Amino acid sequence: MNNYLDLNEFIPEKILVGKNNNEVILNKHIGEEYLDLSYLVSQYNEAQREHSLSLPRKIILNNELFEALGLLQAEMGKTQNGCLVFANSEFKLMNKVILWFSKNFEFSSDRWRWYIKLNMQEPLDEKYKKEVEEKVINHWLRQTKISYEMRHPKTVSYIKNIPHIKLKDNYYGSLIIEYKCNLFSQIIKNYVKLMFYSLINYGNESVKSFMKGIIAGEGCVENNKQYKRYRIYITAAKQEERNLFQKYLNFLNIPSKQYCDDLLIISQRENLIKLLNQRLMALSPKKYAKFFYMMQQYPKIKEETCYFKEKGKNVWNKISEEKIKKIIELYNSGSTRTLDIAKEVGISQIKVQRVLKENNLGKRIIKTNDEKRKEIAAFYKSHNLTQKEVAKIFKVHESVVVRAILKYKNKS
Repeated sequence: MNNYLDLNEFIPEKILVGKNNNEVILNKHIGEEYLDLSYLVSQYNEAQREHSLSLPRKIILNNELFEALGLLQAEMGKTQNGCLVFANSEFKLMNKVILWFSKNFEFSSDRWRWYIKLNMQEPLDEKYKKEVEEKVINHWLRQTKISYEMRHPKTVSYIKNIPHIKLKDNYYGSLIIEYKCNLFSQIIKNYVKLMFYSLINYGNESVKSFMKGIIAGEGCVENNKQYKRYRIYITAAKQEERNLFQKYLNFLNIPSKQYCDDLLIISQRENLIKLLNQRLMALSPKKYAKFFYMMQQYPKIKEETCYFKEKGKNVWNKISEEKIKKIIELYNSGSTRTLDIAKEVGISQIKVQRVLKENNLGKRIIKTNDEKRKEIAAFYKSHNLTQKEVAKIFKVHESVVVRAILKYKNKS
């Protein structure tokens, strides 16, 4: 798999404009790093208005890309209305999408307009309404990087004709982010659509990551203990979507059934175990916790799956030995920028930093062992030098000298 996708391959030849969705030609200037795109719209008195946009050509090709595409396919508005919209009730999933746009399109998080939708009636008591709105607004501002200044005038919206009149303790509604730009909106929607259709071309891991996003966005866990009915639902209103989801699940060797007009169902113990082992439920923390609990209802599931071990035994984010060697090799070859190494290896920057730290590499002070600390303390005691001078002699940070002196000051 290449490290990047060329966005130029996904740019449409024409753009839809106006209420009637008239087609106009999209002009492209293709540079090495950026695509300069523009189109003209006719106005009154034979005047024309130009709409333009500059986008990076390279999109990072990794699992995060396909997880984000799955979430967008599940939760993004698909109509060509000139506005890019994404909604979700889990801040970790929202952050994943916001970060993906930031990394790949240089689209900062403070450019999103936003509001919050609550699944409850609008409170009649103004004092309680204020408490509710402050609670949910503060939650989303604290957990994401959206800008307070970019909120909608009506920041919190409610739903009529439902029985809920109180806000649940751990419920903060769904955050809806949007960006109004006809050109950007159509390019992203076209890109997601084309990737959705050609997903299998990118291999097993890419299909798996994409379906993680789909399940996180459109999946639902049914844990019915009374009737021992354990199932996963995936909602998809269009037949074409259901067919493709089913195709990709079959590609991962997970059978499913289409039910009614909008559901795809994964049931039976052996199929749910495949979901578990391939970690397809793991992207959404809430759904994964519910699914994890549901799977424990099966007798002898621990022996069958080697799952449900003691805390700390299942370390899923452990970096493979192959990737650790690659990171060290890249660092020793002169590529010391952790962000560049992360892109090359296909993992997060913080994981690269952890590997370098564990191997005493990177811009860090090497951990000082106890023997050396004793030596530092003894040297300081027998010489009339400042702590800073001793630190330079031993090539350590001054704080190491201070701690060594304090630790061994009363010891010979």
